[in-house]
Amino acid sequence: MPREEFLEELTDNFPPKNIYSYDENVRYMYIRRLLMNEVLLGTFESYVRHVEDAEFSYKITADDKFCLEVVAKEQRWTKIFDYITDAFEIGEAAYRFFVVMPRALDEGEVLLKAERDLEVDQESRDKHDHCDNQDEHAEVEIIMPPHFNVQGATIKATVYPCTDGSYILSVVHTVSSRKKRRLLDQFYSDPDLAALLAAEYVRQCDTTESLGIEDEIYRRVYSRVTH
Repeated sequence: MPREEFLEELTDNFPPKNIYSYDENVRYMYIRRLLMNEVLLGTFESYVRHVEDAEFSYKITADDKFCLEVVAKEQRWTKIFDYITDAFEIGEAAYRFFVVMPRALDEGEVLLKAERDLEVDQESRDKHDHCDNQDEHAEVEIIMPPHFNVQGATIKATVYPCTDGSYILSVVHTVSSRKKRRLLDQFYSDPDLAALLAAEYVRQCDTTESLGIEDEIYRRVYSRVTH
């Protein structure tokens, strides 16, 4: 990816800040205020955030303007900003993208596996109707209106909440008024992940050209969002 293209896709809330843990949010607010104070006092020179186990770091240095350098594994991006807050926000967005979001997804997979492996005792089955619904293919009703919706020229991706507390991401590719193709109908427990995938479908697939096999498209989109 070109040196600035990736940083151009990030914003102060993409990926969303609500994926921060409580401690991460406290750190974020503290460092943001600290950097602003240092700039106002004329003492700011540089700031580095390094995460060794994720092979990620970002560095902000000051000259006439503020230079942000992001390093993830063997890739490197740089961008110049007029304000320290803008450089910090994009650095943190890159941190959320490469470090926080993959960790949250990994933790979520562990929790979901633990829930799937948990046995439901007979007393719970007697008291709660939903405990008898063990069929993963059982019909789930979609709740309207949608939780999230994004649309391009040919791609429409919508995240609907469902009656069982999950969310379904539906992606439709429209080439002409007579030709529509459903690329995805997938359930998620995390609505933020589903929304990120929806937005990435529009970025990658909003074209009239042939897109290939649905599973391959999904793997490409999922990899772009989570790695």
